[in-house]
Amino acid sequence: MRFVRPDPLHWLWYAVGGTLPERNRMWVLWDLTARTWVLRHFARVMVLFLPIWLVLLVPGPLSLRLSMVAAGYATGLYFSLSFMEDAAERRLVKHGFPAGINRDIREESDRRDRAEVAGLYASLYADGDADPDPRER
Repeated sequence: MRFVRPDPLHWLWYAVGGTLPERNRMWVLWDLTARTWVLRHFARVMVLFLPIWLVLLVPGPLSLRLSMVAAGYATGLYFSLSFMEDAAERRLVKHGFPAGINRDIREESDRRDRAEVAGLYASLYADGDADPDPRER
């Protein structure tokens, strides 16, 4: 499967929930179905958590400010882990893929042929005219 990686600015936009240009569409599918998709999800989440560090600028005891940062991270990571599958599916739908394709690719393939299966799905849905839900066949 061939894809174009987004540049750092577009990746940052993608990390905060933005939609990438059409040229990066296949990369999004790969990003959300690759063997490392969970680690990639947490990398995007860590970018979202960067503003939490602004709490350190608030006046007060350092221990309280660091505790607030830790509480923010713990809460955010908990909810991020809880809704990880849904977040990945939402990203794919925003980029024009049918709902459930990420789960289908991950469940139908083992580690050796995951890229091949993702490429097959990508070729099926590259033109946007395919059946929106392959599970209804």
